[in-house]
Amino acid sequence: MHLLKRLTTLLALTLLLSLIGCSSLTLAYGQLPLLAGLWADNYLDLDSAQRRQLKTQLQAWQAWHRREELPQWIALIHQANSALDDGVTQEELLALERGARASVERCLQHAAPLAVPVLAGLRPEQWQHLQKKMDEKTEEWRDKHSGGRSPDERAKRYTNNLERWLGDLDRPVRKQAAADARSWHFDLPVMAQARAQRQANLVRALRAWSHQDLAAGTALLMQDSQTFAAEQPYRDEVVASLLKLLNGLDADQRAAVRKHWADWTAELRSLQAS
Repeated sequence: MHLLKRLTTLLALTLLLSLIGCSSLTLAYGQLPLLAGLWADNYLDLDSAQRRQLKTQLQAWQAWHRREELPQWIALIHQANSALDDGVTQEELLALERGARASVERCLQHAAPLAVPVLAGLRPEQWQHLQKKMDEKTEEWRDKHSGGRSPDERAKRYTNNLERWLGDLDRPVRKQAAADARSWHFDLPVMAQARAQRQANLVRALRAWSHQDLAAGTALLMQDSQTFAAEQPYRDEVVASLLKLLNGLDADQRAAVRKHWADWTAELRSLQAS
C-alpha cells in the first residue's frame, strides 16, 4: 500500500476509494467482489474452479462488511466532520487514522478464514506467478519514481486523491497542494527498501493464511500498514501539508467538503440498507 494512501485514511475509505475513482460509491461497492476477484486473478493466475471459489468467499465477506463495517465508516465520517469545526489537529488526524486501521484489521480478521480454502489450493507455479507479478510492479514503481517527472507525478497523485476525499478543490488550493507535494523529500532507496519489506511480508502473510495460521498472517499485513522508521520523515512532511491544507480552508470550502461527505454518508446508508 502506498504511503500517501495510508496517511489519507482520513475517512477510513481507503479500501473502497482505491476502486472508485470518479464512479459512485454505490456502483463501486456493488462491483467490489468482481473487481477484487479480477485483481486476485491477475496476481495468482487462478483456474476456473478457484475463481468460482474466490467469488463465493468474496460475496460472503462483502455481506459481512455491509452489515458490520459500513456503520463504522459512517461514524468515522462524522468524526472527521467534527474535526473540521475548530481546526484539525495532528492528534485528531491520527485518531482518524487509528479508526481506519482498526477497520482494516477487522476486515482482515474476517477475510482470513474465508481466504484459507483458496490459498491452500494454490499450486507452486501460482505462488511463483505472484512473485513475478510483484517484481514487475516493483519495476514499474521504480521507473515512475526515479525519473525527472517524479515530483510532478507525486503532486498529481496527491491533488487527485485530495479531491476524492474532500471533493472539488479551488484552483489556488490545488496549486498549493501540488507545490507542497513537489517539495517533499522522497528518498528513493529508503522507499524502495520499505516497499520490498512490505512485499515480503505480504507473501509471508498469505503463506501463513494458507497454512491456517490466521493470527500471524493478519499481524504481518497490519505491520505493512504502519510507517517504517526510515519513512517517518517523509510521513511527517505529508501530514504537515495535509494539516495546513485542511486548516487553510475558508468557510465556503469547508461547507463544500461537508456536502461531499454528506453525500457519501447518504450513499453508505443506502448501501447498508440494500
